[in-house]
Amino acid sequence: MHFKTKRKAVHPEYNKERTRDKAVERIDAPTIMVYPMSMHIGAPAKPVVEVGDKVNVGTLIGEAQGFISGNVLSSVSGEVISIEDRVGLNGLTTSIIIKNDGEYVEEPPFPEAGESVAPELIPELIKRAGIVGMGGATFPTNVKMAPPADKKIDTLILNGAECEPYSTADFRTMFEYADEIIEGIRVIDSVFNVDKVYIGIEDNSLEAGEALKKAAAGYDKVEVKVLPAQYPQGSEKQLIENCTGRQVPPGSLPADVGCIVSNVGTFQAIYRAVRLGKPMVERVTTINGTPLAEPKNLLVRIGTPIDDVIDICGGFVEAPKKVIHGGPMMGKTIDDGAIPITKGTTHVTFLTAKEAHEDERVDCIRCSECINVCPVSLQPILISNAYERGDIEKAEQLGAMDCIECGNCSFICPSKIPLLENIRKAKTAIKQKAV
Repeated sequence: MHFKTKRKAVHPEYNKERTRDKAVERIDAPTIMVYPMSMHIGAPAKPVVEVGDKVNVGTLIGEAQGFISGNVLSSVSGEVISIEDRVGLNGLTTSIIIKNDGEYVEEPPFPEAGESVAPELIPELIKRAGIVGMGGATFPTNVKMAPPADKKIDTLILNGAECEPYSTADFRTMFEYADEIIEGIRVIDSVFNVDKVYIGIEDNSLEAGEALKKAAAGYDKVEVKVLPAQYPQGSEKQLIENCTGRQVPPGSLPADVGCIVSNVGTFQAIYRAVRLGKPMVERVTTINGTPLAEPKNLLVRIGTPIDDVIDICGGFVEAPKKVIHGGPMMGKTIDDGAIPITKGTTHVTFLTAKEAHEDERVDCIRCSECINVCPVSLQPILISNAYERGDIEKAEQLGAMDCIECGNCSFICPSKIPLLENIRKAKTAIKQKAV
């Protein structure tokens, strides 16, 4: 008898070729910029400017509210022309609209920043700069870098395992800004004095690994860990296990096993905030997909509407059937080009009708493939079924909150059941029930 084995990974078609070797291009911002107050996990920021106010690059326009929240800072100089609800990635969200004057006048650097910042001040500078996780999760970085006192952190892990099939933003960041990433590591190492630093990359990013090794020469704590290119190699818990051998129990956090994990771009932003006094107002974003005339890696000012970066890429040679904020595995479909590039926009993906694979849903055929490929050993179809029949308590009992939203289940499902979408909705319902 043949028994299926758990694979815990899938291998989406590799689609990085059109942008992998394209250097990052810095682009100007358009005239109208849009800043959602919810660019991060946690409470939305509170607007602290009014219509008619003049702002500079780095002016605080949205102030973090509560423990888990993030500051929002202007990425251009100009005038606040509106504060209104706009459609964003998670529905309507309060947004500040700024008219860019094209001057890019900057606020002065943070006065405490420099080469010898006291370790206890570093989380505060990170918070002031508005830094959140730049790999897409957008958890406020100052919270991550200030764990409870009873958690001994001995290992830093940088996530450079860019496993979404169209994204090359992390690869280009590692290849072109390796020195800044390593300096960001030194900043955080000054807080924790860790024993070991791993930079996890996939085996299709070896040039980036070499650039990082060169930048880290003589810094013996740092090891570039080359991992197989498979999805979801960049998942936090999988990365910890693959780098250290430690397993994070369900319901626990990386700090519980002595680790802090953050994206490579986040460490670059930490360097810029703590050493140079610069806020997080721009990021590297991949704009990719068959419908685009010229896919690119762009250094984009946060708040730039996606419509404007489409123009930078030469427009479309074929009308896209689907536009995804992120990638086809974990991204969210959008239908409004006015939605802006935010702190967590690693990439925007455009798919043709053929690539979108919008086949009709049919009944589950009980193949169990969604269970085989779940990296955290859940039963996605059972959680989805529980949600669809309104049994939120059962969905919670089945471990819906442990889902890492990798999308393996939906990718592999031959019946085209919206498993990830249903589990996301179940998680939202569970959170609402707990309030």
